[in-house]
Amino acid sequence: MRIGWKILVATLAVAGVAGWLAVDRPSRARALSAWHQLSGSSLHAGEAPSKAWIDSPGETKPSLPRGVVELTDEQVEAIGLKTTTVKNQTEPVILRLTGVTDYDPATLTLIRSMFDCRIDKVLVSFGSVVKVGDPLLEVFSTDLAQAKSDYETARSQWTRDKKVLDYKAPLAKSETIPRKELIEIENDESKSHLQMKLAKDKLLVYGLTEKEVEDVEKEDGVQKARLILRSRADGIVLKRSVVPGNYYDAKDELMQIAPLDHLWVRGSVSELDADKVEIGQTLRIIFPYSDQTITDEVEGIDKAIDPETRSAKFRASIPNPDKRFKAGMFVRVLLEVPPKPGETVIPRESMVSVDRLDFVFVQQPGPGHRFERRKILVSKETSDWVIVARATTEHAGLKIGETLAVTGSLILEQMYEDRLTVEGKTSSERPRDDESFGRPEKSMTIKSH
Repeated sequence: MRIGWKILVATLAVAGVAGWLAVDRPSRARALSAWHQLSGSSLHAGEAPSKAWIDSPGETKPSLPRGVVELTDEQVEAIGLKTTTVKNQTEPVILRLTGVTDYDPATLTLIRSMFDCRIDKVLVSFGSVVKVGDPLLEVFSTDLAQAKSDYETARSQWTRDKKVLDYKAPLAKSETIPRKELIEIENDESKSHLQMKLAKDKLLVYGLTEKEVEDVEKEDGVQKARLILRSRADGIVLKRSVVPGNYYDAKDELMQIAPLDHLWVRGSVSELDADKVEIGQTLRIIFPYSDQTITDEVEGIDKAIDPETRSAKFRASIPNPDKRFKAGMFVRVLLEVPPKPGETVIPRESMVSVDRLDFVFVQQPGPGHRFERRKILVSKETSDWVIVARATTEHAGLKIGETLAVTGSLILEQMYEDRLTVEGKTSSERPRDDESFGRPEKSMTIKSH
């Protein structure tokens, strides 16, 4: 019973010392140093100490600059350290995006009547392909009947004035009638001709053809109030808003016709890459359900971010001569972003990410194996490579020809962290928004009502 009690006390004492060393970093460093000294002195004569592929934290050389890690030849061989050379970014970056085809809104034709009317017949349905001059709607309008009657009256008056002019012009030439009378007749004929022309132009604006205008005098009764509205463009009936028997105003949209000779491609790019898209950049549009791939250019970019998808919209225009493509088709878009001056490319495995910051280990010139831990700003990355942005005030960037650690970069990061732990320091490379994380600015008291 006494032996069990003593074991319990000893266990509690060891746990207390271990907890104290875990909290107090300087004391832990001194304890580790003392332990290595004691273990080294206990070796038998002629027995060499065991080789380690990573320096013990207590053995870190104080002469090394901050952020530099040094390896021995044995350590380099043990961890299989491999290096690479920083290269200039020369190839364009390919952004793999998605898009959808759409009609060009700038070429949509809106079908409206130029007068109040009743729709008697709808001659085409939604989705019908039409050409210029094809009949669309049969309408009935009293305004149209009045315009036809006005044209018929003006034409009759001009015909009369023309006959009078033709009769009296020779008489005036032979001085049988005064010259003044001829001038008055010519003036009457000119005014009536103008009135007839204006009445005819009104009918043409209403949508009548030249032949239909000429046939106005042959129409009788309610026939004057009827008209066939015809298509003014080639395309597909994209929208039909009319119902036979209903009345519509001149401002009402009856139909909408979209052209089929070309389509828009609307693409989306994430907010992170939105600044990389510029007008004139080359893109390839791939239709997944066909064997078609079209190369085009970016024609327009939205100035705002979509609040729902957090993406920016851009567009391109593609030809559709065979009418093969349709609006609403999903496509893949490969956007080529040209390289920017000063950007470099490195293997993906050479980069280490810690607390949302990215680092690489750059080998220092001179003898030995010294590596500097350097913060970088990633411009674009894939599973194989990383494009590093050019140097700014926030990060030093990389220079062409510098040597980086590739295989073994994670071990170098662990050695760097171990050194900070032994020295009782914390990394200065932390996100700014993390500086006060978890620490309230001042105490708060919340009262419930």
